[in-house]
Amino acid sequence: MDKTPEIKLYGTTGCHKTHYYQLLLDETTLPYQFLDVEKHNEYAEELRTLYENRKLNFPTITIGSKKLRNPSKEELNKWLNKLIPSRLPIVLDKENKQFTLDINGELAKVEYILKKDKMLLVHSEVPYNLRGKGIGKVLVKKTFEQLTSENFKAIAISSYIKIVAKRSKKWNKIIEY
Repeated sequence: MDKTPEIKLYGTTGCHKTHYYQLLLDETTLPYQFLDVEKHNEYAEELRTLYENRKLNFPTITIGSKKLRNPSKEELNKWLNKLIPSRLPIVLDKENKQFTLDINGELAKVEYILKKDKMLLVHSEVPYNLRGKGIGKVLVKKTFEQLTSENFKAIAISSYIKIVAKRSKKWNKIIEY
């Protein structure tokens, strides 16, 4: 879908905490690099540059430019959800006439109106503090994918949704604008 930030785990093979984070990252099925700072001096130096004190603070996980030192499972998942929203499921909420993406308890949404046999996609919204991270684009593309899987046809009314639809011919069969 969109470019996933690079995930790196700095640690050592013999460290039980490093092993714990490997298991957590393996569960996510996201690609990541394990960088053994004992076996490779260049990885140790790379880790040192992340900290002002230049210590080998491991395990450390980086997700793009975000640095996490010994995060809890919940904190790790929170940051993965925030920085890689494409891993989250889209939900079709028919009662409220919207598609939602739950990012750590905050909802990004595409609202629609049903008119005859089509959905009019009238509004998209990302919580203010999550804007500028590509979440809106992921939300709209996931909405289009859901529409495709459920054989819905839609008309993009929202200007942002139109822009996303026009950027790929892939959506021409299901989205009018």
